[in-house]
Amino acid sequence: MNPPTNQVPPVAVAEPVFDSPETVQPEFQKAQKQSRRCTPATVCCGTCSLVGIAIAIAVTVSLLSSSPYVVVDPPPLEVSQNEAPSSPPTVRGDPECAMKRVRITEICGLPDLDDDAFGNDKAMELKVLINDLPYWPQRPERDCLEAYGASGGDACIIPDSSLTGCFALQNSIEVAFTEENVDEAVKVTIYDKDFFADDILDILAPTVEWFRPNKCEKTTHEFSSEEGGSVKMVVDFGEVENLCGVDDVQILTGLDDASSELQNVQLALAEYGKGVAQERVRRRLIFSLLASGFRILGRGVASFVGRFTPSRRGASDALSTVADLTQIGSLLYSQQQSNSPSVDGLLDDVFERFDEIDNQLDEIDGQIKSGFEQIQLVIKEAFAKQELDEYVTFRLGVDLRSSYDAYLARDISTPTRARYEGQFREVCTGDYSPYNIFQVLYSHACKECDRFGGRSQQYFLSTYVDIAKANFEADMDRVLWFRRSFGTVVVGALTELIFFHSVCLYRDHDECDMPDPVWDRRLEEMGYALEEVVESLGEAETRIEQ
Repeated sequence: MNPPTNQVPPVAVAEPVFDSPETVQPEFQKAQKQSRRCTPATVCCGTCSLVGIAIAIAVTVSLLSSSPYVVVDPPPLEVSQNEAPSSPPTVRGDPECAMKRVRITEICGLPDLDDDAFGNDKAMELKVLINDLPYWPQRPERDCLEAYGASGGDACIIPDSSLTGCFALQNSIEVAFTEENVDEAVKVTIYDKDFFADDILDILAPTVEWFRPNKCEKTTHEFSSEEGGSVKMVVDFGEVENLCGVDDVQILTGLDDASSELQNVQLALAEYGKGVAQERVRRRLIFSLLASGFRILGRGVASFVGRFTPSRRGASDALSTVADLTQIGSLLYSQQQSNSPSVDGLLDDVFERFDEIDNQLDEIDGQIKSGFEQIQLVIKEAFAKQELDEYVTFRLGVDLRSSYDAYLARDISTPTRARYEGQFREVCTGDYSPYNIFQVLYSHACKECDRFGGRSQQYFLSTYVDIAKANFEADMDRVLWFRRSFGTVVVGALTELIFFHSVCLYRDHDECDMPDPVWDRRLEEMGYALEEVVESLGEAETRIEQ
C-alpha cells in the first residue's frame, strides 16, 4: 500500500456543448486551447490557468449574446417529497420604516351624541381615546380653543355648530406603533361626557390599510363609523420625537453631567472642610494642606459654573450648557404620558436621571445641615444665624425643595400631577424664587458686591470672621470652623439655587425650544457671583489668621 499523499487527483473538466460546434469562431477555439494548456493534471502557472479560463468565459458570453442558437437550461432539481421548497426571504426595509407615527388630525361629520329631547344642549364635552388610552386633549388649558369656552376637566367643550364639518384637534400628538404593539385595528373612541350617561362612538382603523412596515412613506387616511362620523389620520414613519424636538441622547447626557457636577461640588465641600492631623504633620505644612482643600473647592465650583452657565459658550451654541438640558428635561417631565413607547421610554430615563440628581442634592443638603450644626455650637440666638436659617433651611430647603420633590413624584394621578406642577411654578416665580434667594445669600458673602443689589447692611461674612476669632485660639481651628459652618452653608446653598433655577418652570410647555434671554442672563450672572463668593471666602481666611 502506497503511503497517503496530499496530492489532489485530477478532475476532468467538461467542455461546453453547443448545438452546432462547427459555427464556433476561431478566437473561441484559440481560447479553449489556451485553457487546456493548464489542466489540474499538469504543472503550470496558476495565473496562466485563470487567464485562460477567464478568456474562455468572456468569449462564451459574447457569443451567446450574439448567437441565434438557444442554450438549453439544465433540468430542475427534484425536490424530495418530505422537503418543502424554500420561499424567498422577506426583504426588510430601513428599521425606521417599521416604526409608524400615527396622528389623529380631524373629526368629521360627528353626529350629536348628546342631543336632548328639548334641543337645549348646544355643545358636547369631548375627548378622544386611542385603544382606550387618553389621546386628546393632553393639556385641556392649552389644547381647547378659547373660542369654544372653558375646558371640561379632561375634555374640551365644543359647540355643536363647530362639529358639522371637520373639526381639527389642536396640538394632537403622535403615537408610535411597531409590529410588537400593533393589533388588527386601532380603536379611536370619541367620548362625550354627559351629566347622566356618557356617549361613546368607536371608529376602527384596520391595520392592514395603514401599517406597511417595509415602506418608508407618509400617508393620510379617513376611517368611518357605521353610526356616522369619521376621523382623519396621518401616518408617518420613524421614531416619535419628544415634545421639545431635542435629541434624546443629548438630553440624557446633559442630565448625567448635571449629576456628575453636583457630585463634584459635594466632594469638593468635603475636602474643603477636612481637618488635618496635627500630630503627624509639621505646623508649617498644616496651612498648605488647608490651602489645598480650598483649591479643590475652587476647582469644583469652577467646573460646575463652567458646565452649568452660559458664560463660556458661544452666542450661537444654544444648547451647550448642562442647565439648558436640565431645563428641557424638567419641561419634558411636566408633560403627561403620551401613550407612545418611544416618548414614554424617554420619560422613564429622564426620571431615573433626576432620581440620581436628587441623590447628589441630598448629599449637599446633609453638608448644609452639618454646617448649621457647627453654627449652633457657637451661635445661639444671633441674627446672623436666624437670617441664614430663614433663607437656607426654610425658603430653600422646605418651600423650594419640597415643591420640586412633589413635582417629580412618580405614579400619581394626572390631576395631582397638575396640582403639584402648579405649586412648583408658583414657587419658581414667587418672592422666594431661586434667583431671589440667591441674591440675598450673595449679599452676605460677596467680595466686590457689584452684582444684584450689592452688599447687605448686615454683612454676615465679617460677622462670622469675628465669631471665629473670638471663639477659637488656634488659627487652624478658626479656619476649619469658618469653613464647616458659614463657608459650607453658603457654597452648598448657592450651588443648589443655580440648579433649581435651571429646572424651574418659567415658561409654557410649547416654548421649550425657544430661547429665553432673561433666563440666560440671570443664570450667567449667578455663575459669576458664585465664583466671586468662593474668592471672598478665601480672602476672609487671611483675616481670620491675622
